[in-house]
Amino acid sequence: MLLLEKIFNIINKSGLKYCIQNKYEMMPEEIPSDIDMMYMDADEEFLDKLVDEIASKTGLIVTQKICQGYYEFTYIISYPCPKERFQLQLDFYRAISRRGYLNIMPAEEMIETRRFYKCFYVPDYYIELKYMWIRRTIKKDLNEEHIQIAKGLYERSPEEYRKKLIIDFGEELTDVICLIMEKEDINIFYDNFQMFNKCAKNISRKNSPLIIRLKYLYFLIFCVIPKRVFHKCGISIAFLAPDGAGKSTIIEKIQNPVSGSFYGIKNYYFRPHIFKNLGAYKPINPTIEEKTNPDPHGKKANGFIKSFVRFMFYNIDFFFGNLIKIIPEKISKNLIIFDRYYYDYYVDMKRFQYNMPSRIPHFFSWLISKPNIVFVLDAPAEVIYNRKKELDISEIERAREEYRKIAIKNNFRIIDVNRDIQTITDDVTMQILGYMDEYTHKIMK
Repeated sequence: MLLLEKIFNIINKSGLKYCIQNKYEMMPEEIPSDIDMMYMDADEEFLDKLVDEIASKTGLIVTQKICQGYYEFTYIISYPCPKERFQLQLDFYRAISRRGYLNIMPAEEMIETRRFYKCFYVPDYYIELKYMWIRRTIKKDLNEEHIQIAKGLYERSPEEYRKKLIIDFGEELTDVICLIMEKEDINIFYDNFQMFNKCAKNISRKNSPLIIRLKYLYFLIFCVIPKRVFHKCGISIAFLAPDGAGKSTIIEKIQNPVSGSFYGIKNYYFRPHIFKNLGAYKPINPTIEEKTNPDPHGKKANGFIKSFVRFMFYNIDFFFGNLIKIIPEKISKNLIIFDRYYYDYYVDMKRFQYNMPSRIPHFFSWLISKPNIVFVLDAPAEVIYNRKKELDISEIERAREEYRKIAIKNNFRIIDVNRDIQTITDDVTMQILGYMDEYTHKIMK
């Protein structure tokens, strides 16, 4: 049985009243990037339990739960260890609503006339036609494919559907819609967009009396905003290791398999970078920060004062960068990846050309936001040395032991990188997605 067949069998048995909004022709043979469903007579707790049941019965995990709007919830489910990008996003809506188009199509309108198709429920042909023109209007987006879909729906019963379009959109706009389908000309839509937009606004106002508007506002203020701010759907992770352990390779390899569980991936080297490196601000001979350092201990350390000034400057970048960049990116459901992080100070001050006591970074660590997951990559010193001969074996062994101490003390995750790259990639991927599954279940009812 196909994966989507299993999922819709579970949904159908649950008794949920739902209707797939679009892109249903390809299902269940193909999995679209997201599956939009109108639903009614169910609450958030019911949806949480339903999605949890879907995951448990199909061997999947729930990596995201996002409150998007008025009783509008998005769930992303994934395989525990996908080998490539995998995204199965279930979007549940109580109504079609967008900014400026509140409650333009309530769920009841679509569900009351739904029909069964393959193994799930889809809209009645006329309702789908109406929905398509409303959707194209609020998105201000019409192409040739949309016109062909509209024609196919309309031609099922032209006389009946024209009468219904006149009731819903008015005779003038119905004539324009029919002309677009007859001429197959998207320019007619854009030339008459103001008419489409005015009609959509009128439908929205008709469906949104004061009580509905107040309910939407209340839900936005007391549900959507708090959940998006306090239950951030993005996370930050950091990779620590001696040079040669394979940070860059692993960071590159994991991004595709985990990408389906996030809305984007942001990569940073060491810090958030709201500022350039301090040397870039020199009026004469400015220096550009390098992400690779073929001779980590080859440069002379700065004096104490210059070291401390640079250290505090970058601490400001860490602190305000977290507020200005990292937190908003987490709220935007991104995965933030750091190649190295503040904790590298604890192991190797010489790499940063600092000449000051090692206790100073420990003292100021309270300023630094801790990533959700920190990976410490570990392998025998000889293995690391053979990969990259930048430091001698004794220095690599010293750094390795320091990283292990930090990992144990701070509950960081130690990854054995003395294995083939696919095994390492699978290990890290499972830990990231496993963390998301555990976190998501904490916020599910």
